[in-house]
Amino acid sequence: MWRSEARSASMRTFTQTLAACAMMLTGACSNADVQPIFSNGADIPAAGPRNSATVVSVFSDYRCGHCRAFHAVLEDFRRDNPDVRIVYRDWPVLGAQSEQAARWAIASAMQGRHAAFHDALMTTPTEMSASDMSQAAKRAGLDTDRLHRDLDMRRGAISATLRDTDALARSYGLQGTPGIVIGKLVIPGAIDRAALDKAVAVAFNQSSNEIEMN
Repeated sequence: MWRSEARSASMRTFTQTLAACAMMLTGACSNADVQPIFSNGADIPAAGPRNSATVVSVFSDYRCGHCRAFHAVLEDFRRDNPDVRIVYRDWPVLGAQSEQAARWAIASAMQGRHAAFHDALMTTPTEMSASDMSQAAKRAGLDTDRLHRDLDMRRGAISATLRDTDALARSYGLQGTPGIVIGKLVIPGAIDRAALDKAVAVAFNQSSNEIEMN
């Protein structure tokens, strides 16, 4: 549905609300189009086709209230736009419990259950106790024995992924969660569904224009 809107979108139609929180990648972010090499890291959890023309990367912390609010918006968008790729960047900025939750989330992807676990964590009490996370893992259908093995055996790879995500977020100029990157748009903070639709349309339009120019 958004594809037809995207072709007619332009920066002039970008709403003031979205324009206030979106910025073009310039200055310190000039190299942000170049993807970092995750030679020693775990795979980054994602949903949607790998060859999608539009990729939405979300930097989030499971204890972040605004991240939880945006999660509902993103899930609604994902259901309506299965051809858009969503990349989940676990960026724990709120302490040790956030980091533990992020590690569990990355490990859950090794079982192909990240989407279910991500959703379960986003609705788990923000204290993120061990019991809370164990219950979330069970709700997501995870093999908890394997989860703990992966957390132990892939500890180094998971740590590398977290470091890479932190470096990438900072290269975009993000200072907190959530952070949303769509094409060359960087949006610090949560947005509503209407703003997300507009951001995707603008990013798609920019990408199409660049392809035509080349």
